[in-house]
Amino acid sequence: MAKSISYVIAGFNEEKIIESAVTECLHFLNGSFIDYELILVNDASTDNTGFIMDRLSAQYPYIHVLHNYINLNFGASVLRGLVYASKEIVLYNAADLPLSPSITSELVDEIDDYDVLVLQRVNYRSTGWRKLTSSINTVLLNILYPRLIKGTPVLNFVQVFKKDVIKDIIPFARSPIFVWPEMVFRAKLKGLKVKNRITPMRDSQIRKGSFGKPHDIIWGIYDMCRFRLRCWQKKL
Repeated sequence: MAKSISYVIAGFNEEKIIESAVTECLHFLNGSFIDYELILVNDASTDNTGFIMDRLSAQYPYIHVLHNYINLNFGASVLRGLVYASKEIVLYNAADLPLSPSITSELVDEIDDYDVLVLQRVNYRSTGWRKLTSSINTVLLNILYPRLIKGTPVLNFVQVFKKDVIKDIIPFARSPIFVWPEMVFRAKLKGLKVKNRITPMRDSQIRKGSFGKPHDIIWGIYDMCRFRLRCWQKKL
């Protein structure tokens, strides 16, 4: 495969799973790409996550590690990785790999005629609270952005970008629930080619996460409303 890829994983206190995640990602990247990099973002972990990432980086030349010295949350941490990325195609994933790395080459082939590939998860397994907050988030996005969300009903799973468009769609948002919707909305407003792709999550993954905390919800609603206001004012 001729295309090059930057694969971004951000995590906070992931010492139990980060090494196995890296090993699995490298297995599929090495088997499908000649030119690739794995960017690990340590979001100010208080366990051994950062140490393990540094050790893996010293062991494999394809791995780059970025350390946050304060906790920025998943969205802002992945954004650091996206901006740092140097390859043609950029993809991100969580440390527990809800998107199987085995389909990476398929995604890179599919984005060929597009600028952004939005993955729509199916078989979503999570806690009841996480499912409730996710449903409320989707309702709010449909109310505030009925035209922009059309064609991309799920915006908080995984997205794939061509590197040369990322600088044009960097969001104002830093809240965990609105970083990715805003990037997709910006892409659409700029006339970029956006494609939705239905993609299964791993059956074994039960998403617990922390994005449903009250401060995350309030933060996300603030980001949604701020972007909506700027759209009305045409100040993008």
